[in-house]
Amino acid sequence: MPDDPTQDSTMPDTSSDNGSAASMSSADSGSAAAPTMAPVPSSGASSADSASPDPSSDANQDGSTSADASSPTASQTDTATAISQITALAAQSDIAAFRWADRGRAPAGYIKGMAVVYARVYLKLGAGDAAAAEMAKADTGDGSHDALSWFSDVFQNAGMDNSTGGTDTLRHLFVLLTGLGMRESSGKYCEGRDTSASNMTADTAEAGLFQPSFNARSANPLMPQLFQQYAGATDFVDIFKEGVSCSSANLANFGSGDGAEFQRLSKACPAFAAEFAAVGLRNIRKHWGPINMKKAEVRQECDDLFQQVQNCVDQLQITAI
Repeated sequence: MPDDPTQDSTMPDTSSDNGSAASMSSADSGSAAAPTMAPVPSSGASSADSASPDPSSDANQDGSTSADASSPTASQTDTATAISQITALAAQSDIAAFRWADRGRAPAGYIKGMAVVYARVYLKLGAGDAAAAEMAKADTGDGSHDALSWFSDVFQNAGMDNSTGGTDTLRHLFVLLTGLGMRESSGKYCEGRDTSASNMTADTAEAGLFQPSFNARSANPLMPQLFQQYAGATDFVDIFKEGVSCSSANLANFGSGDGAEFQRLSKACPAFAAEFAAVGLRNIRKHWGPINMKKAEVRQECDDLFQQVQNCVDQLQITAI
């Protein structure tokens, strides 16, 4: 199928480029929040309340739910230190003050949250994680499926080389992903489906920062695996909350079963939303209207921040966030 500026007709839930009024109004607000979260659970933990993506009130500072939060382990302390330093870098970064086209400034929690998620995936890549490796593979040259190939001229103009797989390509993918999140949701983690579209089934209703739908999972086996790995998680949601308010309409899910749970998880766990979309960008770029129309911005300021995050993680010598 030749490349086209519209979304893939085989994927009925492709996202539009229109941000909701709630999204637009949230982009310039701000509130204080800097939580820390534990590594991804390997199996389904207790799900968050379906009406709200908030983590449970008895969670430890690092996101665990142990009854005794008074004696953090060395690993928890290292994670807390890393997240504190990473969010501080994000808060002081040029990209935090940047005004995105048609969107304005991102919510403070969006830039902080994306920096922390990038740190997690960067560490996963070093540990040989399959999903991270898929994200970081070299430009495939297949513009019909791979967003990095479709954006090759944009990356070339920005001086971002994706011809070799590895850390640089992963970082550049997250630069594009960050721009996509601003187009799709104005950086609002709890964004509900695109109300201008008619997709309201469990399989096609959009959800979260990057507005994918559950039917995108067929693009790569790693995508349903991520859905299972993050089951019940709320990783980093408190970071992404800063500067954002969520309405009952945002939190509504459609249909039932796994598709409805996908919508809930996409809003309750921004870490999942980011990893799912990142793999999707390498395999099903036509799922996203702002990618097809090349409206997602690729910013050097964002790449600079993620490079600083890498340096911070390397200096701390941690193995997971």
